[in-house]
Amino acid sequence: MRTLGYETWPVFQKVINKAMASCAALNVQIPDVFIPDTWVDEGREVQSYRLTRFACFLVTMHADSRKPQVAQAKTVLAAIADALVEQQIRHDALERIEVRDDLRDGESIMSAVAHRAGLQSREFGIFKDAGFRGMYNLSLQQLILRKGVSIERNRTLYDFMGKTELAANLFRVTQTAERIKNTGAQGVRQLSDTAREVGQDVRSVMLRSSGVAPENLPLEEDLTKVKGRLKSAAKGMKKLDAPSKKPVKNGSDEPRS
Repeated sequence: MRTLGYETWPVFQKVINKAMASCAALNVQIPDVFIPDTWVDEGREVQSYRLTRFACFLVTMHADSRKPQVAQAKTVLAAIADALVEQQIRHDALERIEVRDDLRDGESIMSAVAHRAGLQSREFGIFKDAGFRGMYNLSLQQLILRKGVSIERNRTLYDFMGKTELAANLFRVTQTAERIKNTGAQGVRQLSDTAREVGQDVRSVMLRSSGVAPENLPLEEDLTKVKGRLKSAAKGMKKLDAPSKKPVKNGSDEPRS
C-alpha cells in the first residue's frame, strides 16, 4: 500500500477488491494469489494478505496511474509479464475483461426486464437486433460483416470489441432496461422501439464526443486469447515466486535435514 503511494487502507482495499475480481474473471483461484494472512498491530491481530508476484501485478494494473509510484511499478511489472508470454499484454486488458463481464450481466438484466414486459423468448432476437440497428444503423449480422470478423461457436462480437465500444454497449443495454421500466413499454413492438431509440441516443452521444461512428471503431484481439495470455503470465510468475530447491550443504554432499 505504501509502496504504491496509498495512505489509507479503505481506499487501497478498493484496489485490492478489483484485483481479486480480475482473478475470478480469469478463473484463477483467489487464495492462491492473495494468500490470507494476519499481522499484529499494537497488540491487535489484523487481517491482511501476502501478495504473490501476480497479485502485485493485478493490484498495480488497477491502481491510480497518476501516482508516480504506480506508474513506475506498472512499467516494471508489465515488463515481467511480457517477458513470460509470447506477446505483450495491453495496459487496458483487465479493464476490457471487466467491462465485457459487466456487459454480459447488463444484457441478462435487460432480458429479464423485457420478459417481464411481455417479450417472448422467440422474440428476443428481434428486440436485441433493434438495439443494434439504433446504435449502428445496421443489424447485428450486417455489423459482423461490416467489421469483417469471423465469429466462432460460443463467441460473440462483444468478445472482439475494444473497451470504448464495450462501454457504449453496456450503457445502451442498461439504459434500455431503465427506459422500459420507466415508460411501461409492453410487447415486442414497443420494446423494440425502445431498444432502437436508446441505441440512437447512444450513437448521437458517441458522434458528438468523438466524431467516430461505433461501426467504425476497430476490433481488437479475442478476449479468450487475452485471458489466456494473462493466465500464462500468472503461471510464469508463480514459478518465479517458488522457493529455490537447491540443497544446503553441511560439509558433505548430503543436504541438511
